[in-house]
Amino acid sequence: GHPVVGKGQSYAGRFEDSDGERLRGSDSYVMHFEEQPPVQLFWSVVFYDVESRTLIVNETQNATIGSRATPNLQVNADGSVDIYVGPEPPAGKESNWIQSVPGRGWFPYVRLYGPGAQWFDEDAFRLPEIEKVDFVR
Repeated sequence: GHPVVGKGQSYAGRFEDSDGERLRGSDSYVMHFEEQPPVQLFWSVVFYDVESRTLIVNETQNATIGSRATPNLQVNADGSVDIYVGPEPPAGKESNWIQSVPGRGWFPYVRLYGPGAQWFDEDAFRLPEIEKVDFVR
């Protein structure tokens, strides 16, 4: 499309973890945003099922984390944001967690509404990698 700063929306996705492996519902992951995505309106990360290409269907009935979608979004002291995905939540971080479904693949789309100029400058903002982690222990 035609990028216009502050207008419309822009989407970007990740389909593999930082090791180049497909994202699996039985594993746990974190997306670490060094800063919140640059927007003039709001941002979200929406999680989809690989096979159906529809929103993840899970017990929590939630497939979205974002500046408007998550009332208790936890922002770290340095302004960064961690989004967790896995079958079980990390202790104390439930508001920033999306429940994945073992046996099902998934992928996220980062959505920016009214994207800022930094979004269009790959030197100013980078979409974070998805790191496989073990946050349940």
